[in-house]
Amino acid sequence: MKKLRQYSVPILVALIAITFNACKKDTQPEVPEEGTGKATLTFLEVEREAHGDHFHYNPIASAKPLIITFDSKGLPPVGTHAHLEEGKTYKISLKSFDFANRELQQEFLDAHEVHQAFIPGAPAGVLTYAYADRDKDNKKINVGLTGYLTVDKASAGFTFRYVMRHLNVGVKAGIAATDWSNPDFGTKFPGTNELDLKFELHPVEADAHAH
Repeated sequence: MKKLRQYSVPILVALIAITFNACKKDTQPEVPEEGTGKATLTFLEVEREAHGDHFHYNPIASAKPLIITFDSKGLPPVGTHAHLEEGKTYKISLKSFDFANRELQQEFLDAHEVHQAFIPGAPAGVLTYAYADRDKDNKKINVGLTGYLTVDKASAGFTFRYVMRHLNVGVKAGIAATDWSNPDFGTKFPGTNELDLKFELHPVEADAHAH
């Protein structure tokens, strides 16, 4: 009996340790998955009014929003395409969510010194874009959560691409507002893509019927 107790004590200690570690592991909080989840781009027609060397953008009461949704891979539902009409201007608004379905727009604005959207890939002369973001002090900043897209002329359909870039520190100082469509943004402006959204866009002639 004495010999049995000598073996039982260390076994009992080991069992207690295993049980304690298992319980400790079970009570540890789960680490949320990082990265972005779904996103939407909303296009809403506005009136562009020239004021000297800049434009004012006025709402149109009857305008109806066109909303394109994207999955975590930046892709819309199969068959998604949109028609935007030449001569018209559209306010573009981004909503982006993480995997816990929390909106990320404010994070992009708060860290505007390392975030900027690019819209490359359109045929030359087809689109014009203007950034329309403001920081907490109402100062104009170039991020691309909000902007105005003008269709300057009709074109064959192409892949519309919206990229939210997380730039390396100090890179943004060398980016101009006119770089919004720079096809070499990936190499010229070092960083990583937080969002890369794509869908088929058809810039159509004025009064053309969408389908």
